[in-house]
Amino acid sequence: MTKLRTIATARWLMLSACFVSGPAFAQEKTYYRGTSWTIQMVHRGTGSEFGDGPYCEVKTTSFEPMSVALQFYPSREAGSYRTIIKLRKSGWQLPVGATVNVKVGNLIKIVSGNQVIEGPPMVFKVETKDTMATLVADYDPNWLAEMGNGLLNGVFLRTRYGSTLWFKFVDGDEPQWNPASFERFEQKQAFNEYQQCLSDLSQMAADPAQGSTAPSSSTSPLKSQVQPDADTPSGSPVANSRPASPAEPIASSGAWQLDVQEEEWGETCFVETQNGNVKVGFMGSPGQGLVGYVEGLFKDEKRATWHVDDKPAYVSDGGQRDSSGLHEFRHLPAELLVQMSHGKELAVTGAKGERVVVGLNGANEAIPKFKACFAKH
Repeated sequence: MTKLRTIATARWLMLSACFVSGPAFAQEKTYYRGTSWTIQMVHRGTGSEFGDGPYCEVKTTSFEPMSVALQFYPSREAGSYRTIIKLRKSGWQLPVGATVNVKVGNLIKIVSGNQVIEGPPMVFKVETKDTMATLVADYDPNWLAEMGNGLLNGVFLRTRYGSTLWFKFVDGDEPQWNPASFERFEQKQAFNEYQQCLSDLSQMAADPAQGSTAPSSSTSPLKSQVQPDADTPSGSPVANSRPASPAEPIASSGAWQLDVQEEEWGETCFVETQNGNVKVGFMGSPGQGLVGYVEGLFKDEKRATWHVDDKPAYVSDGGQRDSSGLHEFRHLPAELLVQMSHGKELAVTGAKGERVVVGLNGANEAIPKFKACFAKH
Protein backbone atom coordinates (compact mmCIF):
# COMPACT_ATOMS: atom_id res chain seq x y z
CA MET A 1 0.00 0.00 0.00
CA THR A 2 1.18 3.42 -0.88
CA LYS A 3 0.13 6.10 1.56
CA LEU A 4 0.07 9.65 0.36
CA ARG A 5 -0.16 12.37 2.99
CA THR A 6 -1.45 15.29 1.03
CA ILE A 7 -1.09 18.93 1.84
CA ALA A 8 -0.65 18.54 5.56
CA THR A 9 -4.40 17.98 6.13
CA ALA A 10 -5.60 19.22 2.77
CA ARG A 11 -8.36 17.88 0.59
CA TRP A 12 -7.00 15.77 -2.22
CA LEU A 13 -7.06 14.73 -5.00
CA MET A 14 -6.37 16.57 -6.97
CA LEU A 15 -4.28 29.76 -9.89
CA SER A 16 -2.37 37.04 -9.68
CA ALA A 17 -0.32 37.84 -12.74
CA CYS A 18 -1.36 36.94 -16.27
CA PHE A 19 0.85 34.58 -18.26
CA VAL A 20 2.86 36.89 -20.44
CA SER A 21 2.20 35.18 -23.74
CA GLY A 22 -1.46 36.27 -23.73
CA PRO A 23 -2.96 39.48 -25.08
CA ALA A 24 -2.99 42.67 -23.07
CA PHE A 25 -6.76 42.64 -22.54
CA ALA A 26 -6.77 39.37 -20.57
CA GLN A 27 -8.60 39.54 -17.25
CA GLU A 28 -7.75 37.56 -14.13
CA LYS A 29 -9.45 36.59 -10.90
CA THR A 30 -7.04 35.61 -8.16
CA TYR A 31 -8.06 32.76 -5.84
CA TYR A 32 -4.81 32.41 -3.93
CA ARG A 33 -1.37 34.01 -4.00
CA GLY A 34 1.33 32.27 -2.02
CA THR A 35 5.05 32.52 -1.57
CA SER A 36 5.80 30.30 -4.57
CA TRP A 37 2.62 29.93 -6.64
CA THR A 38 -0.57 31.79 -7.47
CA ILE A 39 -3.95 30.35 -8.44
CA GLN A 40 -6.13 32.36 -10.79
CA MET A 41 -8.82 32.22 -13.45
CA VAL A 42 -7.82 33.94 -16.68
CA HIS A 43 -10.31 35.27 -19.25
CA ARG A 44 -8.66 35.66 -22.61
CA GLY A 45 -10.06 36.58 -26.01
CA THR A 46 -7.81 34.19 -27.91
CA GLY A 47 -5.45 31.51 -26.76
CA SER A 48 -2.80 29.26 -28.24
CA GLU A 49 -3.20 26.16 -30.36
CA PHE A 50 -3.34 24.22 -27.11
CA GLY A 51 -6.30 26.07 -25.62
CA ASP A 52 -8.69 28.97 -25.99
CA GLY A 53 -11.08 30.91 -23.76
CA PRO A 54 -11.10 31.09 -19.94
CA TYR A 55 -8.94 28.72 -17.92
CA CYS A 56 -7.64 28.11 -14.41
CA GLU A 57 -3.92 28.57 -13.96
CA VAL A 58 -1.45 27.52 -11.27
CA LYS A 59 1.67 29.62 -11.89
CA THR A 60 4.96 30.28 -10.11
CA THR A 61 5.42 33.67 -8.44
CA SER A 62 9.05 33.55 -7.25
CA PHE A 63 10.98 31.78 -9.97
CA GLU A 64 12.04 34.68 -12.18
CA PRO A 65 13.39 35.06 -14.79
CA MET A 66 11.67 31.71 -15.38
CA SER A 67 8.05 30.76 -14.78
CA VAL A 68 6.06 27.54 -14.83
CA ALA A 69 2.31 27.44 -15.36
CA LEU A 70 -0.25 24.62 -15.33
CA GLN A 71 -3.36 25.67 -17.25
CA PHE A 72 -6.71 23.86 -17.12
CA TYR A 73 -9.17 24.42 -19.97
CA PRO A 74 -12.68 22.90 -19.99
CA SER A 75 -13.08 20.22 -22.64
CA ARG A 76 -16.17 19.19 -24.57
CA GLU A 77 -17.22 16.81 -21.81
CA ALA A 78 -18.79 18.73 -18.94
CA GLY A 79 -16.62 18.74 -15.83
CA SER A 80 -13.45 17.57 -17.58
CA TYR A 81 -10.36 19.58 -18.45
CA ARG A 82 -7.30 19.75 -20.68
CA THR A 83 -4.05 20.22 -18.79
CA ILE A 84 -1.35 22.36 -20.42
CA ILE A 85 2.16 23.00 -19.11
CA LYS A 86 3.81 26.30 -20.08
CA LEU A 87 7.43 27.23 -19.49
CA ARG A 88 8.78 30.76 -19.95
CA LYS A 89 12.19 32.35 -19.58
CA SER A 90 12.99 35.95 -20.42
CA GLY A 91 15.68 36.23 -23.08
CA TRP A 92 15.40 32.71 -24.48
CA GLN A 93 14.96 33.94 -28.10
CA LEU A 94 13.62 30.59 -29.31
CA PRO A 95 12.49 29.90 -32.89
CA VAL A 96 8.69 29.75 -32.96
CA GLY A 97 7.42 26.32 -33.95
CA ALA A 98 10.50 24.41 -32.79
CA THR A 99 10.09 21.37 -30.54
CA VAL A 100 12.00 20.79 -27.30
CA ASN A 101 12.38 17.55 -25.29
CA VAL A 102 11.95 18.06 -21.55
CA LYS A 103 11.92 15.45 -18.79
CA VAL A 104 9.28 16.45 -16.24
CA GLY A 105 9.64 15.04 -12.73
CA ASN A 106 11.28 11.80 -11.70
CA LEU A 107 8.84 9.33 -13.26
CA ILE A 108 9.85 5.70 -12.72
CA LYS A 109 8.29 2.24 -12.90
CA ILE A 110 9.45 -1.12 -11.58
CA VAL A 111 8.86 -3.83 -14.16
CA SER A 112 9.58 -7.55 -14.34
CA GLY A 113 12.81 -8.59 -12.72
CA ASN A 114 12.73 -5.52 -10.47
CA GLN A 115 14.07 -3.48 -13.37
CA VAL A 116 13.58 0.27 -12.94
CA ILE A 117 12.61 2.26 -16.03
CA GLU A 118 12.22 6.02 -16.43
CA GLY A 119 9.46 7.88 -18.18
CA PRO A 120 10.25 9.42 -21.58
CA PRO A 121 10.63 13.19 -22.03
CA MET A 122 7.68 15.39 -22.95
CA VAL A 123 7.71 17.25 -26.26
CA PHE A 124 7.16 21.00 -25.87
CA LYS A 125 6.40 23.33 -28.78
CA VAL A 126 7.77 26.87 -28.89
CA GLU A 127 4.86 29.36 -28.96
CA THR A 128 6.74 32.64 -28.66
CA LYS A 129 10.44 33.51 -28.47
CA ASP A 130 10.46 32.95 -24.72
CA THR A 131 7.57 30.49 -24.17
CA MET A 132 7.00 26.79 -24.85
CA ALA A 133 3.98 24.62 -24.08
CA THR A 134 2.74 21.03 -24.17
CA LEU A 135 -0.62 19.30 -23.76
CA VAL A 136 -0.35 16.62 -21.08
CA ALA A 137 -2.65 14.24 -22.96
CA ASP A 138 -0.12 14.16 -25.82
CA TYR A 139 2.33 12.41 -23.50
CA ASP A 140 3.01 8.68 -23.70
CA PRO A 141 -0.32 7.06 -22.66
CA ASN A 142 1.57 4.40 -20.69
CA TRP A 143 2.88 7.14 -18.40
CA LEU A 144 -0.11 9.47 -18.10
CA ALA A 145 -1.05 8.17 -14.64
CA GLU A 146 2.43 8.86 -13.28
CA MET A 147 2.55 12.26 -14.96
CA GLY A 148 -0.83 13.30 -13.56
CA ASN A 149 0.23 12.40 -10.03
CA GLY A 150 3.66 13.94 -10.49
CA LEU A 151 2.36 17.34 -11.54
CA LEU A 152 -0.12 17.81 -8.69
CA ASN A 153 2.21 16.35 -6.09
CA GLY A 154 5.03 18.55 -7.35
CA VAL A 155 2.97 21.70 -6.85
CA PHE A 156 0.96 20.90 -3.72
CA LEU A 157 3.21 18.51 -1.78
CA ARG A 158 6.54 19.47 -0.25
CA THR A 159 8.59 16.51 0.97
CA ARG A 160 11.47 16.62 3.43
CA TYR A 161 13.73 16.86 0.38
CA GLY A 162 11.81 19.76 -1.15
CA SER A 163 9.74 19.88 -4.33
CA THR A 164 9.53 16.88 -6.65
CA LEU A 165 8.58 19.03 -9.65
CA TRP A 166 11.55 19.61 -11.91
CA PHE A 167 12.26 20.13 -15.59
CA LYS A 168 15.36 18.71 -17.23
CA PHE A 169 16.07 19.98 -20.73
CA VAL A 170 17.36 17.03 -22.72
CA ASP A 171 18.93 19.11 -25.49
CA GLY A 172 20.96 22.32 -25.28
CA ASP A 173 22.59 23.76 -22.19
CA GLU A 174 19.60 25.09 -20.21
CA PRO A 175 20.14 24.14 -16.53
CA GLN A 176 17.55 22.00 -14.77
CA TRP A 177 14.56 23.83 -13.22
CA ASN A 178 13.20 22.92 -9.78
CA PRO A 179 10.49 25.39 -8.68
CA ALA A 180 9.52 25.20 -5.00
CA SER A 181 6.14 23.73 -4.13
CA PHE A 182 3.57 25.41 -1.88
CA GLU A 183 4.77 25.89 1.70
CA ARG A 184 3.32 23.37 4.14
CA PHE A 185 1.32 25.97 6.06
CA GLU A 186 -0.45 27.13 2.89
CA GLN A 187 -1.03 23.80 1.15
CA LYS A 188 -4.53 23.11 2.46
CA GLN A 189 -5.98 26.50 1.57
CA ALA A 190 -4.17 26.59 -1.76
CA PHE A 191 -5.51 23.20 -2.84
CA ASN A 192 -9.04 24.15 -1.79
CA GLU A 193 -8.81 27.32 -3.88
CA TYR A 194 -7.48 25.32 -6.82
CA GLN A 195 -10.56 23.11 -6.62
CA GLN A 196 -12.80 26.17 -6.30
CA CYS A 197 -11.32 27.71 -9.44
CA LEU A 198 -12.00 24.53 -11.42
CA SER A 199 -15.51 24.36 -10.00
CA ASP A 200 -16.24 27.95 -11.04
CA LEU A 201 -14.80 27.28 -14.48
CA SER A 202 -16.98 24.18 -14.80
CA GLN A 203 -20.12 26.16 -14.01
CA MET A 204 -19.07 28.90 -16.41
CA ALA A 205 -18.54 26.39 -19.21
CA ALA A 206 -21.99 24.93 -18.59
CA ASP A 207 -23.76 28.32 -18.64
CA PRO A 208 -23.89 30.13 -22.01
CA ALA A 209 -24.89 33.34 -20.22
CA GLN A 210 -21.44 33.41 -18.60
CA GLY A 211 -19.57 33.27 -21.84
CA SER A 212 -19.51 29.60 -22.78
CA THR A 213 -20.32 28.35 -26.22
CA ALA A 214 -23.77 26.92 -26.78
CA PRO A 215 -23.96 23.48 -28.45
CA SER A 216 -23.72 23.74 -32.25
CA SER A 217 -26.91 23.08 -34.19
CA SER A 218 -27.24 20.34 -36.80
CA THR A 219 -29.07 22.79 -39.07
CA SER A 220 -28.12 26.21 -40.46
CA PRO A 221 -29.84 29.17 -42.17
CA LEU A 222 -26.84 29.45 -44.52
CA LYS A 223 -26.23 27.51 -47.72
CA SER A 224 -23.32 25.08 -48.02
CA GLN A 225 -22.22 25.59 -44.45
CA VAL A 226 -19.84 22.81 -43.47
CA GLN A 227 -20.86 21.38 -40.14
CA PRO A 228 -18.17 20.11 -37.80
CA ASP A 229 -17.89 16.37 -37.48
CA ALA A 230 -18.93 15.44 -33.97
CA ASP A 231 -16.39 12.61 -33.97
CA THR A 232 -13.50 14.84 -34.96
CA PRO A 233 -11.75 16.56 -32.03
CA SER A 234 -11.04 20.29 -32.28
CA GLY A 235 -7.47 19.77 -31.15
CA SER A 236 -5.23 17.24 -29.47
CA PRO A 237 -6.49 14.57 -27.08
CA VAL A 238 -7.49 15.85 -23.68
CA ALA A 239 -6.44 14.96 -20.18
CA ASN A 240 -9.41 14.89 -17.87
CA SER A 241 -9.60 16.47 -14.44
CA ARG A 242 -12.86 16.30 -12.53
CA PRO A 243 -13.01 18.72 -9.62
CA ALA A 244 -15.44 18.52 -6.77
CA SER A 245 -18.04 21.10 -7.75
CA PRO A 246 -20.57 22.86 -5.52
CA ALA A 247 -22.91 22.44 -8.47
CA GLU A 248 -22.97 18.72 -7.54
CA PRO A 249 -24.56 18.78 -4.07
CA ILE A 250 -23.30 16.04 -1.84
CA ALA A 251 -26.91 15.28 -0.91
CA SER A 252 -27.39 13.91 -4.43
CA SER A 253 -25.59 10.71 -3.43
CA GLY A 254 -27.62 8.04 -1.70
CA ALA A 255 -27.16 6.73 1.81
CA TRP A 256 -24.54 4.06 2.39
CA GLN A 257 -26.06 0.59 2.56
CA LEU A 258 -24.85 -2.83 3.65
CA ASP A 259 -25.33 -5.96 1.55
CA VAL A 260 -24.15 -9.56 1.80
CA GLN A 261 -23.88 -11.68 -1.33
CA GLU A 262 -22.70 -15.17 -2.21
CA GLU A 263 -19.79 -14.82 -4.63
CA GLU A 264 -17.86 -17.60 -6.36
CA TRP A 265 -15.25 -17.47 -3.57
CA GLY A 266 -17.81 -17.41 -0.74
CA GLU A 267 -19.98 -15.03 1.23
CA THR A 268 -18.87 -11.42 0.79
CA CYS A 269 -19.87 -8.20 2.57
CA PHE A 270 -20.50 -5.00 0.64
CA VAL A 271 -21.10 -1.39 1.69
CA GLU A 272 -21.76 1.14 -1.05
CA THR A 273 -23.46 4.29 -2.24
CA GLN A 274 -24.18 5.90 -5.59
CA ASN A 275 -23.92 9.42 -7.04
CA GLY A 276 -25.67 9.65 -10.39
CA ASN A 277 -24.30 6.88 -12.61
CA VAL A 278 -21.21 6.34 -10.46
CA LYS A 279 -21.16 3.73 -7.69
CA VAL A 280 -18.55 3.71 -4.91
CA GLY A 281 -18.16 1.02 -2.30
CA PHE A 282 -16.07 -1.51 -0.40
CA MET A 283 -16.15 -5.27 -0.05
CA GLY A 284 -14.60 -7.79 2.29
CA SER A 285 -13.96 -11.36 1.25
CA PRO A 286 -12.74 -14.40 3.22
CA GLY A 287 -8.99 -14.27 3.62
CA GLN A 288 -8.70 -11.05 1.62
CA GLY A 289 -7.95 -7.44 2.54
CA LEU A 290 -10.25 -4.48 2.17
CA VAL A 291 -11.14 -3.76 -1.46
CA GLY A 292 -12.59 -0.49 -2.70
CA TYR A 293 -14.47 -0.34 -5.97
CA VAL A 294 -15.82 2.24 -8.38
CA GLU A 295 -18.26 1.71 -11.23
CA GLY A 296 -19.02 4.14 -14.04
CA LEU A 297 -15.99 6.47 -13.75
CA PHE A 298 -12.73 4.87 -14.88
CA LYS A 299 -11.45 3.10 -17.98
CA ASP A 300 -8.63 0.53 -18.16
CA GLU A 301 -6.04 0.19 -15.41
CA LYS A 302 -6.15 3.08 -12.99
CA ARG A 303 -4.45 4.61 -9.96
CA ALA A 304 -6.81 6.48 -7.65
CA THR A 305 -6.64 8.60 -4.52
CA TRP A 306 -9.23 7.96 -1.78
CA HIS A 307 -9.76 10.95 0.48
CA VAL A 308 -12.17 11.77 3.34
CA ASP A 309 -12.64 15.47 4.15
CA ASP A 310 -9.31 16.96 5.27
CA LYS A 311 -7.85 13.65 6.45
CA PRO A 312 -4.73 12.03 4.92
CA ALA A 313 -5.34 10.53 1.48
CA TYR A 314 -4.55 7.02 0.29
CA VAL A 315 -3.41 5.94 -3.17
CA SER A 316 -4.21 2.53 -4.61
CA ASP A 317 -3.65 0.90 -8.00
CA GLY A 318 -6.72 -0.74 -9.48
CA GLY A 319 -7.98 -2.67 -12.44
CA GLN A 320 -11.26 -3.69 -14.00
CA ARG A 321 -12.86 -7.03 -13.23
CA ASP A 322 -13.97 -8.80 -16.37
CA SER A 323 -16.93 -10.39 -14.64
CA SER A 324 -18.50 -7.31 -13.09
CA GLY A 325 -17.10 -4.25 -14.88
CA LEU A 326 -16.11 -2.77 -11.53
CA HIS A 327 -12.75 -1.12 -11.02
CA GLU A 328 -11.29 -2.67 -7.87
CA PHE A 329 -8.65 -1.03 -5.68
CA ARG A 330 -6.80 -3.20 -3.18
CA HIS A 331 -4.54 -2.60 -0.18
CA LEU A 332 -6.67 0.22 1.20
CA PRO A 333 -6.25 0.64 4.97
CA ALA A 334 -8.98 -0.01 7.53
CA GLU A 335 -8.31 3.53 8.78
CA LEU A 336 -10.18 4.81 5.72
CA LEU A 337 -13.36 3.19 7.05
CA VAL A 338 -12.82 4.85 10.42
CA GLN A 339 -12.51 8.24 8.71
CA MET A 340 -15.67 7.62 6.71
CA SER A 341 -17.67 6.73 9.84
CA HIS A 342 -17.05 10.25 11.17
CA GLY A 343 -16.72 12.18 7.91
CA LYS A 344 -18.89 14.23 5.60
CA GLU A 345 -17.70 13.26 2.11
CA LEU A 346 -15.45 10.82 0.29
CA ALA A 347 -13.62 11.81 -2.90
CA VAL A 348 -12.10 9.31 -5.33
CA THR A 349 -9.76 10.90 -7.89
CA GLY A 350 -7.97 9.23 -10.79
CA ALA A 351 -4.49 10.12 -11.99
CA LYS A 352 -5.93 11.99 -14.98
CA GLY A 353 -8.33 13.89 -12.74
CA GLU A 354 -11.45 11.75 -13.15
CA ARG A 355 -13.30 12.39 -9.93
CA VAL A 356 -16.42 11.53 -7.97
CA VAL A 357 -17.46 12.92 -4.60
CA VAL A 358 -20.05 11.05 -2.53
CA GLY A 359 -21.65 12.03 0.73
CA LEU A 360 -21.23 9.89 3.83
CA ASN A 361 -24.88 9.95 4.80
CA GLY A 362 -25.60 6.74 6.67
CA ALA A 363 -21.95 5.68 6.75
CA ASN A 364 -21.80 5.97 10.55
CA GLU A 365 -24.38 3.17 10.73
CA ALA A 366 -23.53 1.06 7.67
CA ILE A 367 -19.75 0.90 8.09
CA PRO A 368 -19.69 -0.54 11.64
CA LYS A 369 -22.08 -3.24 10.41
CA PHE A 370 -19.82 -3.82 7.40
CA LYS A 371 -16.75 -4.16 9.64
CA ALA A 372 -18.61 -6.61 11.87
CA CYS A 373 -19.72 -8.60 8.84
CA PHE A 374 -16.21 -8.54 7.40
CA ALA A 375 -14.73 -9.70 10.70
CA LYS A 376 -16.84 -12.88 10.65
CA HIS A 377 -14.91 -14.24 7.69
